[in-house]
Amino acid sequence: MPTGSLSAPRGLRFGDVLPGAFVLVLALAPVLLFSVYPVAVLVANSFGVGIAPASGGFTLEHYDRAFASKSVSSALGNSVLVAIGSVCISLGLVLPIVLRQGKRSAARRERASASAADTLLALPMALPGIIIGFFAIVLVGRTGLLGLIWEGFSGFAYVFGGMLVAYVYFSFPRVLGPLRGAAAALDPALAECARTLGASRVRVFATVTLPMLLPAVIETCATASAVALGGYGTVATLSEGVRLLPLNVVNELTTGYRLADSSTLAVLLALGAVAAIAVGRLLSRGAKWAVSRA
Repeated sequence: MPTGSLSAPRGLRFGDVLPGAFVLVLALAPVLLFSVYPVAVLVANSFGVGIAPASGGFTLEHYDRAFASKSVSSALGNSVLVAIGSVCISLGLVLPIVLRQGKRSAARRERASASAADTLLALPMALPGIIIGFFAIVLVGRTGLLGLIWEGFSGFAYVFGGMLVAYVYFSFPRVLGPLRGAAAALDPALAECARTLGASRVRVFATVTLPMLLPAVIETCATASAVALGGYGTVATLSEGVRLLPLNVVNELTTGYRLADSSTLAVLLALGAVAAIAVGRLLSRGAKWAVSRA
């Protein structure tokens, strides 16, 4: 056989791998710098072995104090109620919108109005929590617009109900966006087939549309709850009567610079958010499996 017909076996060479590995390192460097390292320092501070002033070695004292504190347990309970409550209310408002949009035809005359509506509905996503809190004060504060119309609304922004309404405004676009995409991906032929067979609209929704949409609903609500759990700007603006845990985290730093105690509360808050996302994904996978088996 002529030597010219022989060729070296084809495969990966060092020169082919190096650029990809270099790009991967560049991509991971910001994650390690701005995520992994701060979290490690935060956890270390909470156990008394970090950079907190007067760290005296490993201790569970800060966690014991946090779990024994009535103000911390009350703030944590309020945070969970506000996060879950605001997301559930947002879900009730979002579902009719996304299902209606899913039924729309692709006509161009509908796209313009849909685009304008989407921009308006997604506006809270671009606004800081402080601005949303300010909106609540302008509407239902002590001198707010609705308070001037009816005295019962005066000061509503500073009670639990007012905080809940503000967080609904905060959570609404975070529920709307993912569910709108999930609803658009549904096969309308299935619902139409069920309607053709005589099923009512309610039955079609309960037995066809909702099961297909349920995995996205669960995961979206879990993620939105985790975001709402850690939201600070809104509660900082409306914090006269209702305490949420993010406010306690900041207060530990601003009143006495208790870095270890603040880190402990931040770790608890982060664990709550991670748990919400993890449980949401687990339940979402279970819902997907149940739908595939049905």
